Formats: sequence, structure tokens, C-alpha cells
Amino acid sequence: MSVLTEQHIADVMQQYVDAITEGDLEKILDLFADDAVVEDPVGSEPKRGKDALREFYQMTVDSVEKMVLDGNARAREKWGACAMRAYPKGMEGKMQVETLDVMEFNQQGKVVSMTAYFGDNNIRMES
Repeated sequence: MSVLTEQHIADVMQQYVDAITEGDLEKILDLFADDAVVEDPVGSEPKRGKDALREFYQMTVDSVEKMVLDGNARAREKWGACAMRAYPKGMEGKMQVETLDVMEFNQQGKVVSMTAYFGDNNIRMES
């Protein structure tokens, strides 16, 4: 029986935001396959492999205070997508970045690719 189910995909997306909030770099990296590719934001230079992901996610945990899912994860076959909100450190919750993250999974349940969709219009300041 494959570990790859819609529930597994939803669970991994929750674990992803929790690990970022906790600043747990190893927990984040464990969600990804060794040859995973991350494009965050979409259109940027893809980060390939665990070394590149380690560097990228170290910067992420250094700069993000909290990350949360915005609604439920959507999952089908080997794909998952969810809206997320990231709150940068030092902004006391007054700024948020809204993203739509799309992940592809392998049969072992690891993320093989993640693309984050957001633009300038998705960076919001509290009024």
C-alpha cells in the first residue's frame, strides 16, 4: 500500500508550515526527497537538491516568525496545493505574505517539487 494518500499530502503541508514556524530546519528538509526542486517564488532560480534547500530554508526560518495554512490543503493523486500566510520576524504580525504553494510528491510520500506563487500584491500591511 502506498504511503501517498490525500491525507498524507494534507498532513505534510501542515507539517511544512509547523516546521517553518518552529524554525526546525531538519524537519523541513526531511519532508523533501534528496533531489527535490523548490521555486520560491515562481519565476525565481530553482533550488535543487538538499544542499540548496538547506541554504534556502535556513534563510526562511531566520526571517519567518510564523507560517499558517489559509484553509484546507487540496490534494489529488501526487499533487497538493494550499494557500499559506507567512509573517516576517520583527513585524509583530503587522505584515503578511500570502502564498499559494503547490507540491508534487513521489510514491514514498516525499516532496519532489514545490512552487510558491505570490507577487507584490500578496504582501500586505495591517492598516
